[in-house]
Amino acid sequence: MSEDPFGDLDAAMGSGETDSGPEPEPEPADEDAGTDDAVESDDESATESASAEPVDPRERPAFEFDETVHKALYVLEAVADEFDDIITYDVERELTRDHGLKGVTKSELHNAALAVATEHPEEIVERVLEQRGVDDEDSE
Repeated sequence: MSEDPFGDLDAAMGSGETDSGPEPEPEPADEDAGTDDAVESDDESATESASAEPVDPRERPAFEFDETVHKALYVLEAVADEFDDIITYDVERELTRDHGLKGVTKSELHNAALAVATEHPEEIVERVLEQRGVDDEDSE
């Protein structure tokens, strides 16, 4: 992933990939060809076959940026800096170098990090108690 913190925004704004080339000329009508319905049917078949091709999941993000919501998290600056370093330099590097992923987005990384946290609520409880200096045995 690039170091551009707003790398996901291009995809969300739809400014990422546009075909600016000229549109292909329509093929001349064949006198033996059927009606316009036959042409539309051919177009639909081409579209269906193009979308039916399997896409390597390593080539694109797990979800579109449009599917995400912006939520503010309030954290200490040191924790935020450490999180950014780990996400960018450890996790993203491993995903791209060791697993061949391309186009890893910040939203994917943040989503995965929060998903891991939601799977381990007991560790969150322990960390909050630790932050407050409360011994786990004293709290009951």
